Amino acid sequence: MSTRTRFLVAVAAVVAVGAACAWAQAAGAPTPPPIREAQNKTMMDLIRSGGWAMWPLGACSVLTVGLTILNFQRVNLRRMVPPAIVAQVRAVAGAGDVQQLWALVNSRDCLFCRALSAGLRHFRADDPAGCRAKMEAAIAETAGQEEAQYGFYVNFLALLTSMSPMWGLLGTVSGMIGAFSKIGGGGMGKPEILAKNISEALVCTATGLLIAICAMGFYFLYRNILNNVMKQSEKYFTEVLDTLSGAGHAEFAADPAAAGGAAGQRL
Repeated sequence: MSTRTRFLVAVAAVVAVGAACAWAQAAGAPTPPPIREAQNKTMMDLIRSGGWAMWPLGACSVLTVGLTILNFQRVNLRRMVPPAIVAQVRAVAGAGDVQQLWALVNSRDCLFCRALSAGLRHFRADDPAGCRAKMEAAIAETAGQEEAQYGFYVNFLALLTSMSPMWGLLGTVSGMIGAFSKIGGGGMGKPEILAKNISEALVCTATGLLIAICAMGFYFLYRNILNNVMKQSEKYFTEVLDTLSGAGHAEFAADPAAAGGAAGQRL
């Protein structure tokens, strides 16, 4: 028998022996338990898995929804600067009847009328062009105050944008502390023991980010709407003041019933 033949026979023998050993070991090893399929969790299951941090996060979510609805009702062009009122104000101002204009703006409750009413208090029938600077200053001051009031609840959305991720992060830290405590107690090789705390950490993070994303989106939406409304109202204020400055033949009083005896008197 040649050297090459003996080598091949030796290799075949080694392979056969190794295969036999492997088969014997596999036959004697216990069968691993079947892997259970993950059960579908409901929304309530996810909320419960988030732990204690889901309570403040739930409050943040309720506040976000409430503030979104509230600002939807308050911050809009039709409510703050009603087109019908603007058309009436333009018509009355164009006619030069300042007394009727005064009565009109004081009979409506909106940003446009309140700011214009503050300016009309400084109107002087004998010098309509000279009193324009004071009228503009009064309108600008009142409009600024109105903008701050309308923006009060809008700014709370920005606060929730910052707070929600912080609560989520705190819940994440709480979950990781629990996981490392179990690792220290001998649960390193048992992932099923750590699953609850890891789930708590991830659910809190995801919930905080979701609330913050929604709050941030609505904050910038209503902030832009408010800015556009203020720009539009400034345009209308300028048109009315331009018309009044060129009229100069009407007069009014703070009390419309006393207008007849208040000719030429500054309000």
